[in-house]
Amino acid sequence: MKKLKIDAVAQQFNISTTTIRYYEREGLLGPVKRVNGIREFEATDLDRIDFILCVKACGMTLGQIKHFLAIYQQGDATVAERLAILQDQLVQSEEKVKQLKQSMKHLKIKIEDVKALM
Repeated sequence: MKKLKIDAVAQQFNISTTTIRYYEREGLLGPVKRVNGIREFEATDLDRIDFILCVKACGMTLGQIKHFLAIYQQGDATVAERLAILQDQLVQSEEKVKQLKQSMKHLKIKIEDVKALM
């Protein structure tokens, strides 16, 4: 795989270069390889960004993500804890989807009520 510069990575994930730099400063990304001071992202870096964005979209805070990644670095001894964190986040995400579906159903009814007034 070709190594990507920060602009290409930002475009690929539809995020800003500032966000990527922030993730790196906060320790969410491992040290990204640099050549002549220019970041060169490898497949593992892209996988990490993809994971961060996925769990962030599911409602995990950056602090929770940082904790998860820290225990991930500790190896197999933390597998049970990592599984529990991911399962808990999935349950929370499913509840949010359920609530959103209920809200959307209510909104559709209100739209029909307003259309009936036309």
